[in-house]
Amino acid sequence: MKQLSVILSFLILSFLGCKNDDINAPIPAYLTINDISVKARNGSGTASDNITDAKVFINDQSLGTFQLPASIPIQTTGAVKLKIRGVILNRGNSNDKRDYPFYTDYEENIVFEKEVEVERNPRVEYFPSVDFDSPWSGEDFESGVNFEYNPNSEAVFVRETDPNDVFEGNASGKAVLTSDQEFFEAWIPTFSDIPRNGQAVYLEMNYKSTHLFAISIYANNQTSQNRVVFLRPSTEWKKAYIEIGEIFSLISAANNYTIAIGFTKSKGEEAKLLIDNVNLGH
Repeated sequence: MKQLSVILSFLILSFLGCKNDDINAPIPAYLTINDISVKARNGSGTASDNITDAKVFINDQSLGTFQLPASIPIQTTGAVKLKIRGVILNRGNSNDKRDYPFYTDYEENIVFEKEVEVERNPRVEYFPSVDFDSPWSGEDFESGVNFEYNPNSEAVFVRETDPNDVFEGNASGKAVLTSDQEFFEAWIPTFSDIPRNGQAVYLEMNYKSTHLFAISIYANNQTSQNRVVFLRPSTEWKKAYIEIGEIFSLISAANNYTIAIGFTKSKGEEAKLLIDNVNLGH
């Protein structure tokens, strides 16, 4: 009996100890982030984005990546340094989330109080060092169409000014294949001056499409093709971030490159691809 009493006493003390630990657990503050927006670079271009997640740092220590909108418990209360970084889906793939290297972080010195919710909807911007002018200045279709075409392409991009088909501004680019056509492919002008050492290179674009379409990189005057990604059809405008620096590093010995946007379809159906704000940055 004496031994049983000792065991019971130990179990009771252990239980009380656990309850005491629970009582003494730190009470967090809360950070709510509904959205992260982007300032158009240099006061021009587009402010559209597709930042899906936020990476949060307290005193430069990462708390993790949180899908937006998010309510995040903050255990470190008092005066801290808050940093929030935009995370995107590379090539539209939800399994390939990446800190977008072209956007600045949002930073703030802030005081978190226990049980108090703080709401922040940060606005970030492009780093001034990001080059969107070379080797290609991009296309927003406001004044013309800066594309070339595969000789076998049965359609070209035209300036679409119907407000129902314009993403922003006065025009977007539209390519249409009629029921008796099967192939479309547009090329940005051939270039050679691009980082080939694994440095981040992204193709950004807004798009809406009735059919699956492909982004490819041709090398050596279009003699070899490297498929990058297929983008799914969408009835709503979407923003895509397509990392292609990895491809350039794999084919770094090529003399020149061409980035292609194209699709095929079966005869008997019609297809329409709309794009806007196409930019190549590094």
